[in-house]
Amino acid sequence: MAIRVGTCAFTDHEGFYPPALPPGERLSYYARRFDLVEVDSTFYGLPRPRTLERWVEATPAGFTMDIKAERRMTGHVRGIALDEQIAACREFRARFEDFRQSGRMGSVLLQFPPWLRSTQEAQGTLRRLREELASFKVSVEMRNRSWCREDGEELLAFLREIGAAHVVADEPQVGQGSVPLLAAVTDELAILRLHGRNADTWYVRGETSQDRFYYLYSLEELTALRRTADALAESAREVHVLFNNNHGDFAIRGALTMQEMLGLTPRPDSQEGLFGPL
Repeated sequence: MAIRVGTCAFTDHEGFYPPALPPGERLSYYARRFDLVEVDSTFYGLPRPRTLERWVEATPAGFTMDIKAERRMTGHVRGIALDEQIAACREFRARFEDFRQSGRMGSVLLQFPPWLRSTQEAQGTLRRLREELASFKVSVEMRNRSWCREDGEELLAFLREIGAAHVVADEPQVGQGSVPLLAAVTDELAILRLHGRNADTWYVRGETSQDRFYYLYSLEELTALRRTADALAESAREVHVLFNNNHGDFAIRGALTMQEMLGLTPRPDSQEGLFGPL
């Protein structure tokens, strides 16, 4: 088994990158310290083929990129029909097939909207989307509490049936648009996705997502989350620990601390950086 640690997005992280570093070199700089990242920009639209080529060029062999599904795929466009979601999946599949073969592709994250309740129709939609993405690893993050009835056993059994990884989410517990931390493994991959615990901003729509995820994990909280990652690793072949509290340098600080707790070391050719040895 292996545990990888990274952040959701590599373009943020105030203070992590040298001031004079061109934006186009941020990924290669990030990859000197981490071997995992989640790309969230794909939620808003598919990257150009040349962008995908640059991602491969900027990262070493063994670097993994989880890719967030485009919003039409997961029904974030209200009223979208199933055939439109399927068409979006096919566009995604075609765009990312060469990238998948590069060896950098991790999981396709299907993060569903908080208004999607647990119904037979919703399960049917997810089953159909999984079929369209059969050649990809797929992870699923639910955001409506109705999916977690009876300790989430129905959801977990369903994800095992369709061959998808359950995303273990750490987030504030406020209302139907949040789910409890359900530390369970449904596939060879397990993902621990850390949103912070700021209940005051969970439902706030600020100018940027950083306003919503204003939360710095304490050492005590990270210690407990490290135990969760270890527990997941007992059943999964690989565990991805991803910090999504992208306010300022909060995600980077949490990821670096988690790496240290897990005894993970940077690549041997890394250099000194703003946050200590890179």
